[in-house]
Amino acid sequence: MTTQPFRFAHRASRGFLLAAGALAMCALGCRRRAPQAERTVPASAAGAAAAPSRTADPGYALRSAERAAVDQFLRAHPDLRVASDADHRRSEDGDDVEVLYGVYHPYFLRGDVNDDGVLDFVLGFVRLDSDRDSPWFSIVVFPGRADGGFSGGVILERDISLADGDLSIDRDSIVVTPDVSEDAARRYRWDPLKHRHVFVRDLPEEPVGPPPAQI
Repeated sequence: MTTQPFRFAHRASRGFLLAAGALAMCALGCRRRAPQAERTVPASAAGAAAAPSRTADPGYALRSAERAAVDQFLRAHPDLRVASDADHRRSEDGDDVEVLYGVYHPYFLRGDVNDDGVLDFVLGFVRLDSDRDSPWFSIVVFPGRADGGFSGGVILERDISLADGDLSIDRDSIVVTPDVSEDAARRYRWDPLKHRHVFVRDLPEEPVGPPPAQI
């Protein structure tokens, strides 16, 4: 007569123990999973992910490596912005240039400007505190690397007037023309000994008259 109540109590106790064990396993599993849910991103990775591109689209169709180089330069020079075609004052001569070249960007060009066989690019920047009618430009060269990236930007000229001018390449020289309606221009060529671009001075005017050897 006492066997059935004993079995019933034993089964109830066993069921209680199983339920308690399941709850304990669940609590343990939740405690183990919690650190994964709260895992923090390393500061370096978080900074890289949180740092948005500062390069507003200037209409140059910058490639990803070019954009990364420009962003890096802007982080080091927060007082500047990328110059755009809208910063250029249009003129009759400027219209002629657009007809000649088809696609004409006064402040952006690509080319091998240091004779290493790798594509570089040159870009104009404008000071943020400039007057809209008289912006101050800086010209920056971004040397290309063999891995497809670009080295840090090197300032070629700083705080110059270029609203009426443009940039161009003549062979391996960078040509800065302050005013496209005038012939005056400044040239910079790569000096392999100095490892930088140097200003090319104009040749002295030829003397009037025949050369001395023909006298």
